[in-house]
Amino acid sequence: MPISINGSGTVTGISVGGLPDGIVDTDMIAAKAATAPKLGDGTVVKTSYVSTATFTDTTSTSYVDITNLTVNHTPLSASNTLHVVAHIQNLVIEIGTYAGDIGLRILKDSTEISAIELRSKDYGQSGMRNCTTGILDAEVNAGGTSQITFKCQMKMIAGNLVSINPGNEGGGTDSDQSSITVFEIAS
Repeated sequence: MPISINGSGTVTGISVGGLPDGIVDTDMIAAKAATAPKLGDGTVVKTSYVSTATFTDTTSTSYVDITNLTVNHTPLSASNTLHVVAHIQNLVIEIGTYAGDIGLRILKDSTEISAIELRSKDYGQSGMRNCTTGILDAEVNAGGTSQITFKCQMKMIAGNLVSINPGNEGGGTDSDQSSITVFEIAS
C-alpha cells in the first residue's frame, strides 16, 4: 500500500516496522521519544539527587543522620541496578593528641550499603584539624518498584568533634556542599 496523506493530515499506508532506516533522528530522541525500556541494558534511565550546605556536627560515637542528606528514589523496574554515590565534605578536630577519625555510611532504607572511615593524624601530637571529602559508592539491585530511602550518616571514631559542611558553620561564606545521587541503570 502506498503512503499517503489525506486532507486532514492523517498518514496512511505505514505498517509496524515500516519506517525506513534513519527516520527517527536525534531530535526525536532528545524529545524523549525513546522510552527507558527501549534504551537498553546499561543505560541510566532515572536519577535522584539531593545536595545540602547545612552544617551538622556531632561528638556521638554512634551513627547519626547527616541533616538534609537523604534522597528518595522510586525505581522504574525491580530488575534495574541502583548506583549510589555520596560526596561528603567533613572536618575532624582533635585537641591535644594526634588522631581524629570520622565514620561515614550510606543506608538503603535501614541497611548499610557502604561505609568508610577517614583517619587523620598529626605526629606532632599537638592536636589537629583536617578537612576532607569522603566519597562513598555502592551498587544494589532495585528489588521492587516501591520508594527507597537512601541516607547518609556520620559518627566520631576518635577526636573531639566531627562536622559536615564545616565552611558553612555560623553562616560561614565558604560554600561547602555535600550530595547524594542515585543512578538507576537498566538491567
